[in-house]
Amino acid sequence: MSRIRIGAALAVAALALAGTASADTGEKSHGHDRTITLTQADTTLQPTFVDTGTPGPSAGDLAVIHDGVKLNGTPAGSYNQVCTLTALGSSPFTSEFECVGSITLKDGTITMAGPFVPARAEQSAAITGGTGQYRTAHGEVVIRAEADQLLVKLAR
Repeated sequence: MSRIRIGAALAVAALALAGTASADTGEKSHGHDRTITLTQADTTLQPTFVDTGTPGPSAGDLAVIHDGVKLNGTPAGSYNQVCTLTALGSSPFTSEFECVGSITLKDGTITMAGPFVPARAEQSAAITGGTGQYRTAHGEVVIRAEADQLLVKLAR
């Protein structure tokens, strides 16, 4: 597998995790739960790739992502994430990654972690904590690759 192909898979992972332009309304409450829909600020996100160990795609290689996020089309904060290649699949899109990241908004930060496979249309990462208004945050971040959405589902 060429370095370009694994780079493409990591870019797909970064784009799907960060989200892209969406027509969703942003923030919704469902009983005691709250969902925040964020979108990527830069539609041409360029992650930084770090080839560790053996040259070429191998376990331990990294994708580093930084971007702004929008809420209802308005800049709302920033998004940072590091994804580690854990298992090389038959193609870059079936490879497995483990990702950790944070979303910084005006009223606090939400942290998250979980597995990611670019070919999956929908998957989740655990909310691992937060600061400020989100200091007791728990729940999940749902990544909808086909719909280009990043849904932060805060459970109360």
